[in-house]
Amino acid sequence: MINPRTSPSPTQRSHKWAEYRPGGLSRLRLLVLSLGAGLLLAQSETPLPYAVPEAYEVYSAILPDEWAVSIAGAKRLVIREETTTYKMCLEPEAGFARVVAPAIASYTEVNRKTWSLQRNFHIDLPYILAAAADLTNLFNTRGLDGWKEFYKNHPDSGGWIALSAVGFNDDKTVAVVYHAHHCGNLCGGGGFTVLQKKDGKWRPFEFKGAACAWAS
Repeated sequence: MINPRTSPSPTQRSHKWAEYRPGGLSRLRLLVLSLGAGLLLAQSETPLPYAVPEAYEVYSAILPDEWAVSIAGAKRLVIREETTTYKMCLEPEAGFARVVAPAIASYTEVNRKTWSLQRNFHIDLPYILAAAADLTNLFNTRGLDGWKEFYKNHPDSGGWIALSAVGFNDDKTVAVVYHAHHCGNLCGGGGFTVLQKKDGKWRPFEFKGAACAWAS
């Protein structure tokens, strides 16, 4: 099963403090500036809020068909707060490339960075946004027992769901999104969905060509 993708932590560096003595003040100032720059770098690596209204329309369209809902019968969803991504593998045939290719290119571009999902989902089920670091730490500290602890904390969740940022064509009538579910040590799956907006609603878009998915 694929491990959750998390944003890298800022590199930790050890510093030797300058002694206060004549001529040493400049070294101390340089050290303070260095620490300040490191703090700014850490802040810049914090995922920015993902505030694209059409993206949450897409999420809300696909979540009712997610495994956790349609198969596991989840009553309360756990959604990873940070976006995830997967290597693009959609290859529409020539007749469909004109429609789908711009959204594929947009998906690749927007997912070059990690975003922070917001509570803008329009779904009937209650849900929580779980930080990727909390999910990772749970399994790092509890190992194979991590899922027992997870389901103790989140009963009737069917596991947790990961979502990518959404790629759109120029007029935002075609969308490409990656979504996955994680439900146990050898339980999970993920893949891409292409959607098209018609009559104000997002629906799966059937196209001819190559696609991919994973399962464990």
